[in-house]
Amino acid sequence: MLFPDFKELVELGRLAPRGTLSARRKSVSNLTGDYKSPFRGRGLEFEEVREYVAGDDVRNIDWRVTARTGLPHIKLFSEERERSVIVCIDRNDSMRFGTRVTFKSVQAAKVAALIGWSAVQGSNRLGASFFGNVPGGMRFFGPRRSRNSLWRMFHMLCDPAELYSTPVKMDDHLLLLSRASAPGSLFFIISDFLDPGAGVKKALASLHRRGDVVLISVNDPADALFSKAGTLLFTGEGGKKAVVDTDDRKGRESYEKQWLQNRQTLDDMVKVLGLGFVQMYTNSQLIVELSGGLRSLGRTGVRHAEFGRSAGAA
Repeated sequence: MLFPDFKELVELGRLAPRGTLSARRKSVSNLTGDYKSPFRGRGLEFEEVREYVAGDDVRNIDWRVTARTGLPHIKLFSEERERSVIVCIDRNDSMRFGTRVTFKSVQAAKVAALIGWSAVQGSNRLGASFFGNVPGGMRFFGPRRSRNSLWRMFHMLCDPAELYSTPVKMDDHLLLLSRASAPGSLFFIISDFLDPGAGVKKALASLHRRGDVVLISVNDPADALFSKAGTLLFTGEGGKKAVVDTDDRKGRESYEKQWLQNRQTLDDMVKVLGLGFVQMYTNSQLIVELSGGLRSLGRTGVRHAEFGRSAGAA
C-alpha cells in the first residue's frame, strides 16, 4: 500500500506524543500555547538563577541565593507561547519504496500525522507543505490553529491520484517555504534525503534563518544495504528503469559505499547548520521511537537521534 488510510491517520491522534515540540527561538505571537520560548521575563516556568545586573527586575531577586552568596541573584523564567509548526513532506517517487513492513511514503505520512496531532493538541498553529506528486508539484497550506489543517494534510497524504509526474527538487521547494513562512516557525522536513547536495544545504540554511528545522529521514533498510535477491527491476523517478543484480558482491559493496557517503554528507550538513535530525526506517517502532527522538531533541539539546531497524511497526 503506497498511501495510508485516512481513518488510520485520524486514529493516530490517540497516540500522538505530547509536549515534544520544543522551541529554541523566540516566539512572535502573544497567544498562549504549549511550547517554551527561550526569551527571558516573568513567565510560567522557572528556568535558572544568575547574578543580578543593572536593569533587571528587582521583583525577580532570589533572596535565598542572594543571602547564601552575598551577591544579588535573580530568577529567570521561560514563558509559554503559541508558535507555527510546519510539516513538509516529500512526495517524490523515491518515497514509493519499501521492503520491510510498509512503504516509505506510508511511514512518512504517519510521522507527519503524529507531529500534526502533537502540534494541534498543544494549541499551536499547524501548516503543511508538499513537493513531488501533488498538484503543480508543490503545495503550501498556511498555518492555522484548527483541526481543519490536519484534515487538509491528511487528505493530501492519502490521495492516490497521479497529480504530477516530474520529480521536484527539495531545494526548490524549501526556498519557496522560506518565502512563504513566518519567522520563528518550527519546521519538520520529512524525506528519504537520498540527494543531499549543495543546493539542499543552501536552501536549508535559508530556512533555518526563519526558524528551527528538524530533518526526519524515513528510509527502508534496503536503501542502505541490499540482501541477495537475484536480479531485480527498479523503476525510478521519471519512469527510468534499472536492472540490479543483487547477487553481485561488488555491486552490493558499491551500493553500500554510496549510501554511507550519502549519510556522511547529510550528517555533516546537519552539524554545520545546527539542525535537528531523526533517522527512522520503514520497520521502526513508530510511536515509541518518534516520541523518544523528539523528546530527546527538545529536552537535552541533542540534535541527532537514530532509530534502529527494529522488527515492529505502528
